[in-house]
Order: sequence, then structure tokens, then C-alpha cells
Amino acid sequence: MKKSLKTKLCVLFCFVASLMLFPVIVEAQTNLIQNSDFELGDVAWDSRNKGEVTSEQSYGTGRYSGVLSPKALSGNFANGYIGQVVRIEPNTNYTVSAFAKTDTEGAEGYFTARWFDNDQQGEIVTDVNGGAVDQTVNSTEWRKYQFSFNSGNHTKVLIQLVKWSESEKTKKSNIFIDNVEMYKDNEQNSDKDEKPRDDTAYNLVWRDDFDQASLNLNDWGYELGSIRGHEQQHYVSNSENVFLRDGNLVLRATDRPAEKQYNNPRNEERRVIYNSGSVRTHGKKEFLYGKLEIRAKLPKGQGVFPAFWTLGSDFCLDGKIAGEQGRGWPTTGEIDVMELVGDSQEGSYANRTVYQTIHYGENSNHFGKYSGNGTAYSISNGNFSDDFHTFAIDWYEGKISWLVDGVVVRTVDYSDDELASKIFNKPQYAQLNLAMGGAWPGPAGTGLAGTEFMIDYISYSRNDVQKEQADRYYAVSPRLNGVKDVTITEGEVPDLLSGVSTNLSDYHVDYSIDDEQMFDDSGNGNTNVSLLVAGKANREKIATLPVGRYNIHYSAIPNDLNYASYVDRKTVVLTIEPKKPETESVPPTTEKKEEPQTKDSPNNDKRPETKHDKNNIDSTKSSSLKKGDDLVGSKHSGTNKVGSRSILPKTNALNNGQMPVIGVIFVVLIGLYSSKIKN
Repeated sequence: MKKSLKTKLCVLFCFVASLMLFPVIVEAQTNLIQNSDFELGDVAWDSRNKGEVTSEQSYGTGRYSGVLSPKALSGNFANGYIGQVVRIEPNTNYTVSAFAKTDTEGAEGYFTARWFDNDQQGEIVTDVNGGAVDQTVNSTEWRKYQFSFNSGNHTKVLIQLVKWSESEKTKKSNIFIDNVEMYKDNEQNSDKDEKPRDDTAYNLVWRDDFDQASLNLNDWGYELGSIRGHEQQHYVSNSENVFLRDGNLVLRATDRPAEKQYNNPRNEERRVIYNSGSVRTHGKKEFLYGKLEIRAKLPKGQGVFPAFWTLGSDFCLDGKIAGEQGRGWPTTGEIDVMELVGDSQEGSYANRTVYQTIHYGENSNHFGKYSGNGTAYSISNGNFSDDFHTFAIDWYEGKISWLVDGVVVRTVDYSDDELASKIFNKPQYAQLNLAMGGAWPGPAGTGLAGTEFMIDYISYSRNDVQKEQADRYYAVSPRLNGVKDVTITEGEVPDLLSGVSTNLSDYHVDYSIDDEQMFDDSGNGNTNVSLLVAGKANREKIATLPVGRYNIHYSAIPNDLNYASYVDRKTVVLTIEPKKPETESVPPTTEKKEEPQTKDSPNNDKRPETKHDKNNIDSTKSSSLKKGDDLVGSKHSGTNKVGSRSILPKTNALNNGQMPVIGVIFVVLIGLYSSKIKN
């Protein structure tokens, strides 16, 4: 049956209308948190120990928020929560966020989640990296906190704000929460004012998973000896203190033998009783803007002092590089991505807290606007030694954010400080170390041999904005060209600047040589690394260096160096080989060599072998060798020495330029025969 035009138009109208409505339907967002802004009072919210709804504070245009007040106590301990149980789908990704604040400087609460299967509070939820989702609420201004997780085989989760502390400031504080949201991934409301972080935009630049047989010395070097402060460890490169195990870099403290122990040269009251490890990427890998991250398990114990930090690439390594070729601390700038100061008590504040700090200054004093003013981040329970956690900085030109387990715990916008901008808007290198004791942590405890700082990986990635910012720096900064490993012979004085240059006319190149790779801790006391050659002005000293391997630190430096200058630094290897053994010559023989006479050899003279016979052959061989070639028969090849009779070709009359008479007669006869045939 034919449909009328009116019917067709009606159907078409409905179809078009459905198309217009369809996007609205598929883009509709579902916040899984009920009464998320507390405007309905405590509806859908559960609490314990005085978790309340208050009208004293509210984020945005509302009137109410959730609060944990000073009444949230259990005995003499701050203890309480306000939360909501949410049904979830198995094996699904979720993102949770809220705005929170405290009214007391130094007070802390936690925005977190626990599994709630079978209507029972379970373990703390972990993120995709295996770290707890806990967010420390310590800001006195409203701030957004956010975490993500995968539900695995769970069906319920408790989203909550928690007070759990013995701190007097926390006990006396109010901690507020508002605008709580929870979405399945890819369902976040695009109309929100807050733009979610897009970690997928980061492109990996470099990563070390430590899954090789030994530390990659193309990327890493060692810090050795007693270096800083009042610390009680001696850094060594021993395989028991720095090694790879099961895909982890391990820095381990061990007892320093009693005969090698000594008093700290900067504090005679502190005895250096441990060996430990410290590694760095100086001169090999540098980082400018981007996300620099490690995943690590930290140690615990009285005075343990692990750190993940960066220093300016132009650092002079505490005197191992000539001072005029770079800068000292703190004008290079220091970013402490993670520091922990342990103590002997299980689950103590010290063992579950890490610090985030920067240091910088125009001279030896670090008096920058943001210098030394660090912050602390604590996990809610346990120790940082119980499991692996991630620690990172997300660095932009003028701004650094610190992250623990993927969550921002501190941000410094240093763009308003000219001094900080001149120092930190330049490349830095990474360092990992395990110190024992110090001015800050105090004396190290005894019996801590075997303490380990384990690093699963270190990675460096950048997004497009960070890459563009870094490219702008490198477009106008000095770059070293022609730098490569060098091999010389003992006693030589090479021109180490031959073929090495920089791209800027008002810069010059120089170098320093140290003996890190020759480090020997077999002696007693404070064995250390030394600056051996402080630049081209001291190049004659290269001739005095013994056979071995050394660091050459090349620097491209301005003719007028100051704290704001750009410097490029590259570290390569100088190998000094032993002198080649001189070619052995065979003395001329005075005896006549008896050889049998035959009728066919009337001209077989009894000639002595002359010096020309053998020595000329040997000298020809020697003159064709190039620097670095192995001599045939040297101790490297395991064969006989040059000049011994066993490897020289036998000398005969042809070798002496003398043709036997019978040969001449034969040639003449052939010639006559050929002439006869032609005629």
C-alpha cells in the first residue's frame, strides 16, 4: 500500500528529530556519586567519628560540604571519615575527583578509596602502577584531587575523606570535601571547567628498566667517596653496593671494614661506618622539561636517606671538574624529586613520608624565593618500604609539579622569580643515591647493613608543549661537536681539542680529566676521585697518567661565565694503552750456513744471512702499523714475537736481489728460441 506524502514527511521528520537527539543520549554523563555536592545534607553519605555536613564552607555556588571536624577523634588520635559506597562493574577503569581543603596550615587528611565487597571495608585501592590512590589533603585553599583505578574483580568501592593522624594540627583542624565525582573512563563531563590531565600525550624519550646484566655505563656514572654533609657512608662502585637484580637497580648499604672507617671530614663526630651506592647520568643523559619518573621501593631505618634528585648539567662535581668550566652548588639548581628521612619505628611518620624541594641561589647561599621551602607527602599507613611507588616531576618552563603514585602533591610556579627562571630553565642530570645519616636525618643507626634502595625503572617523556619549550632553549644554546672516546699510548700528550668545537662564536671548549673509572677503594680511609688534568693549559700532565681508563669532561662555555650562562657538557672515556714493545731484531750471524751442494745448483753460494735480510722485513711490518693496531705476535694475540725466527719467511737468493746464473741462462735460451720461431 502506498504511503501518502503527508505520512512520508511525518516519518522523515521523526527520523531527523531522532538523529538530533541521539548525540545527547550517547553523551549523557552519569556521576556515580549521589548527592555529590552535599546540598541534600547527609543523604547517601556514611560517616564515622563525627564525619558531618556543614554550611561553614562550600566549593562553588553551593551552601554545604562534608567535613571532618576537631570532634573526629578516637582517644587522643585524629580518626574519622565521611564516605559513600558505590557499586562498580568488574574490570572497568574509573576516575574519581573531589575538591578539598583544610583550615589549618600543616594539617593533613586523605581523599582515598577502599574495596567494599561483601559490605566490609577492605584493602586500600591501588592505581595502575600498583601504588595506593591516597591523595594528601593539606592545602588551605580549595584544590581538586583526583585518582584513577581499575576495578578488577571487585563490585563495590568506598570513596572517602579520612582523618588519621597523631598530629596536634590535624586533630584541631577542619578538613572539608565537596563536588565529589566518579565516572567510568571516557564518560567524564566535557562541560566541566577543570580540564583533566592527558597523560597519553607524553612521548617516551628515554627509559632504563635495569633488565640488562650490569649497569649501562653509557648512561650512568658513579659518585664515589665521602662527598656531602655529615653523612656516614662511603660511596663505592663495588658489585655488592651497586648492582642489578631481577630487573631492579639496587643501591645497598654494607658495613665498611673497620680498618677503612674514618671520621667524616666535615664533622669529626660522625664516623663513616657504611659503604653505599650513588649513580648519576652527568655528561651522558640530560633532561629539560618533561616528566622524569622512577618506580622504587624505599628503605626504612634510623637515618636512612635515599634520594632521587637532579642537578644542573654544568655542575663541577664538587671539584672533579675545573671551576672555570662550569658552576658549583647551588647556582646549578637542585630539584629533589624524592627524599626520605627514616627512623627506627615501624610505620612512623618518617618512614611513610617523602619530601619535595628545590634549592638554588646566585652564590653559595641558596636564598631563592622558593629555595629550601619543601613540602611533605605521607601515605596513610605502613611504610614506603612495604611496596613500590612512583615518584616524578612534571616540568614545564617556569613550573614544576611533583607527583607520588601519579598524583600531584606539590606545584611551584617559579616564573615570577627571575633568579629561579635563569637557573632552572636549563638542562639537569639525574642522580640516585642511598645516604646513611646526615645533618638532616641525624646519626645513622647501627646494624643497618643490607638496607636497600630498589629502583624498578627510570623514564623520561615529554608532551608537545614541553618539547617545544626545550627546542627553543636548544636553538640558542651551545652544542659540542666532534666529542668521542679517545685512545692514546702511555706518555703521549695528545691534542684533545682537535676536531672538537662548539657552534657559538663567543664560546670556547675546554676539558677536565678525572680518575673515576680507576677508582680503587683498597686503601684505608677516605679514598676519592681526583681531578688530574684541569684543561688544555695543563695538557702536559696527560703524559704522566698511567695506563687505564679516565673520564674526559668536555664543556662548551661562554667567554664570560656567570650563573645565568648556558653550558653544554659531555663526558667520554680516555683510554691509555701501554707502549708497544719495540720490534725484536735478530743479530747478524757470523757463522756460514752449511747447505748441501747438488749438481743442479752450481750457484748455491754459502752466504751468511745479513742484517738486511731480517731487519728490513721487520721494519716494513712495523711502519705499516697504525696507532691502536695489535702487533702480530704481541701478548694480545698469544703468538710469537715479531723478529723471532719462527714467523719470518725464509731468506733466499731472490730476497737478496740476486738471480741464480742458471736462471739467467734459461731466460736467454727461451728468448733465442722465440726469435727463431718468428723468423
